[in-house]
Amino acid sequence: MAALEFLPAEPLFAPLIGDPREPHTSVTAYTNHNLFEGAVGATMEMVRYNPGDGTQWGWGFFGAGYILLSEYGATFPMQAGDWFAGTYVSEKTGPYSFRMEFEHQSAHLGDSLQGSSVSPIFYSRENLNLSLSDDLTEELRLYANLGFWENIAPPDKLFFVSVGLEAYTPSLDFLGARLRGYGTYNLKHKDEAGGVNNQTLQLGFQWKGHDGDRASLRLAAVYYNGNAEFGQFYLQRDEHWGLAVYFDP
Repeated sequence: MAALEFLPAEPLFAPLIGDPREPHTSVTAYTNHNLFEGAVGATMEMVRYNPGDGTQWGWGFFGAGYILLSEYGATFPMQAGDWFAGTYVSEKTGPYSFRMEFEHQSAHLGDSLQGSSVSPIFYSRENLNLSLSDDLTEELRLYANLGFWENIAPPDKLFFVSVGLEAYTPSLDFLGARLRGYGTYNLKHKDEAGGVNNQTLQLGFQWKGHDGDRASLRLAAVYYNGNAEFGQFYLQRDEHWGLAVYFDP
């Protein structure tokens, strides 16, 4: 029997936790630079449709903000800020799911660099992208994403694609909750900036109330190698290690 559900508790398409620009909430301390990265993001599913044929469909909105901070004693001057907002349609059939998004991104130079020798650029763009996911087992998920910028400033090449995986250990009881190890790998190719390959690796622990919950606390070591994800610095190389805490709703 067909059914509609309004404002479900979580989105149908499970977040891609290995993608550094998936909407999420986290704090990362770089260990080889005097920098901190903060993220606040969320996805709100407005309606879920179950037609009764084994498929499910969802529609909703998402938004996120990412800031880069340096440290000088007790102050944390802002270096850059990126802002994302968009809408999506998703579908799930058994272990397979997809998500089609329309996304806007803008990037701004941080207040601490205003008036400095660093010149801001006008960075604003919109893209269409499609994510495909396969939950091979409870311990392994593979995914891919491809898209293009249908409006881009500064002008540049439009195409991008990424692949990734999430791997988990069996969980065990820990302080009345469930704890398991996890690792993610995300490889993102962008045709912009002459062609770049951005790699992100996470290795850590996930702690949640029950095995089936998505809400969790994650602690991880993070490695990033590629061009900077922050739009104002997208032409610059960025390689860093970090220690991060993630708060998954």
